[in-house]
Amino acid sequence: MLRLHFTAADLGSLRLASGADPLWESLLSQHALTSGHEPPALGPWRRRAIMRLTPEMRAMLSLAPPTGYSPDFLTPTRGLHDADTGLDACLDEVLATPVDHLRTDLRQVRPQHCPRDRAQRLADGDRAAMTALTDAMRAYFEAVLATYWELISGQVAGARARGARFLVDGGVDRMLATLHPTIRWDPPTLHVAYPDDRDIHLAGRGLVLLPSFFCRGTPVTLRAADRPPVLVYPIDHDPDRDAERTPPPGGELVALLGSTRAAVLRVVQSHPHGCTTTDLARRVRISLSSASEHATTLRRAGLLRTRPYGRHMLHVVTPLGRALLTGRPGPPQSW
Repeated sequence: MLRLHFTAADLGSLRLASGADPLWESLLSQHALTSGHEPPALGPWRRRAIMRLTPEMRAMLSLAPPTGYSPDFLTPTRGLHDADTGLDACLDEVLATPVDHLRTDLRQVRPQHCPRDRAQRLADGDRAAMTALTDAMRAYFEAVLATYWELISGQVAGARARGARFLVDGGVDRMLATLHPTIRWDPPTLHVAYPDDRDIHLAGRGLVLLPSFFCRGTPVTLRAADRPPVLVYPIDHDPDRDAERTPPPGGELVALLGSTRAAVLRVVQSHPHGCTTTDLARRVRISLSSASEHATTLRRAGLLRTRPYGRHMLHVVTPLGRALLTGRPGPPQSW
């Protein structure tokens, strides 16, 4: 069990990450890639990903064993605070990791996972070794995740919107109580199902909550106590994800060109924390049953994602829906 102990200052500094984090998703996808226990839906993705691995990427995978410790410096915090932070900026932060952090992290990597001489060069902050590592991290993201990033970030955005809506409507207590079935909020302590028995005293540093596509089973956090606290937790995967794999057939798109459904889609897009069916009915000035019917049609066409929110349903626009609204085609792909 992991226990995160909050003070009043920590509750005031609690925040949801700005969106899907490229380095956390990369690291956790590597766990899924090497474990061989990925969900059936990820089977095609895993087979294609393995075919795209270069020798440099395979060497990088030695730092991300499917079980046990992966170095904390591989997942810095910059991308958690700014939605516009790209992969290059995150990798620059990896390159700028202080040597004392590198040494602390790499001392905890098992020799059978990473050759000792390579680990030593990284621990010494050797510029060539660190550059080779970040080059491999960039190549891995571009080869394995970039094609699917709209889908990944869209599903994470849906989970974030749900958490933000709980925060807006019910406060911190309600948000923390509804994060994930493996997480229990017993003020002032957040109890998290975890492989190790640990206590983390936030001591005024706050906490960033990061929903993650590739986080599976139990949440994840950093081991180093001197890094900014973050809790990565699994999202509730969209049962209608298949609808996002390709654009809807022409007949459905024609049906969506009606003025009322277009208005529904625009209203949902204008709600960054998600939009309930009641909100839709009020904003579009239609009946509740009509709003529900239009939202269902949009969801089946892959343009909205819907999640339970207490007694209500919460809607967010998918990447395909945003592409339709903006006129810029998005790259949603099948796994």
